[in-house]
Amino acid sequence: MVLRIFGSSLLAVSVALALWLFGETGAVFLLSFFAVCSQCELCRLMERFPSRPAIANLVFWTIVIMFGSWCLRPPCPGVGLTAIAAIFSTVCAVRKLQPRQLLSHLAPTLFALFYVPFTMQFGTMMLRDGGTVGLHLLGWSIAVSKLGDIGGLFVGSRCGSHPLAAAYSPKKTLEGFFGAIALATAGGFLLCLLANRHCRFPLSPFLATVLAAAAAVVGAVADLFESALKRQSGLKDSGKMIPGIGGCLDLCDSLFFTLPMLYVAMQFSCCFG
Repeated sequence: MVLRIFGSSLLAVSVALALWLFGETGAVFLLSFFAVCSQCELCRLMERFPSRPAIANLVFWTIVIMFGSWCLRPPCPGVGLTAIAAIFSTVCAVRKLQPRQLLSHLAPTLFALFYVPFTMQFGTMMLRDGGTVGLHLLGWSIAVSKLGDIGGLFVGSRCGSHPLAAAYSPKKTLEGFFGAIALATAGGFLLCLLANRHCRFPLSPFLATVLAAAAAVVGAVADLFESALKRQSGLKDSGKMIPGIGGCLDLCDSLFFTLPMLYVAMQFSCCFG
């Protein structure tokens, strides 16, 4: 656990330094980098599945979706780009495969398209739509997601005894689940107060507390989902890129679910100008 916390801390400092030096552009490149690495690791996990996704196609469309959702101005451009990517992948599959092979071979590619770039592009959309506070909203969203992960790990390893979902991950406990909610909620509230001192942060302390708690719950579900993927592939970690954590997929698993949820909640709460 010490190595995992050290790896998380080192990564957090590196990300914070990059954002401080390069701002919004740095955030987009970081999100895109993590999305591409996560996509490659997801393809590696699915190599042991009956049908493999087309990795080159997925990496190309991941880059297009991530940067397109930031550069293009129409509403939800990433959604449209994901749809184009899905149609393109389907057309390629129809040309190459026999009808009886089509669905089984196409399904992993479509799943990977929606699991990684479609969900991560809500982070770049948060930057684009948030205006002058977009970077603060994205930083807050990532922080509460990772605080939930840390709270779940710390409390679960210290006093966890009741399994949360043993079929998916024997080490996940109810105590860790509530620890994730507690730390994410407290962190989200305090970070909101801190942000309000430096800018016109669009989240009220009450709304920040509610959204942080929801992010912790959704993040726990995302963690269980990724555990199921790794269990099916027979691998413990998605990679070895980050000491103590594993791969980018292990690092970003909660963000795949929390970023879309938080973006939609912020949209309904009129956080974007």
